[in-house]
Amino acid sequence: MNRDILQGVIGIVGIAIAFIVFPIVMTGAAAIISNSHIGDYTGLPEIVKISPLVVFVGILFASGGAVYGSAKKIYKKRKAAPKYNPYVR
Repeated sequence: MNRDILQGVIGIVGIAIAFIVFPIVMTGAAAIISNSHIGDYTGLPEIVKISPLVVFVGILFASGGAVYGSAKKIYKKRKAAPKYNPYVR
């Protein structure tokens, strides 16, 4: 398989993983916030509340960048390839 196509496939799989992991991270954050002593630490509840979004957006950004880079490379290669002419030997 071409390396550029493989990069695109990995990017799409990464996007799928982001949507699969997001509920798991949300459940973990809810378990941490449900702790009765979480308020004793300054700023920890806010960090725990925003961390699932940061993880989700980070994975989506990296995977989307991989897909975009792959599509850009494939398009450049196809555009630079010589056109097939059956009448030229």
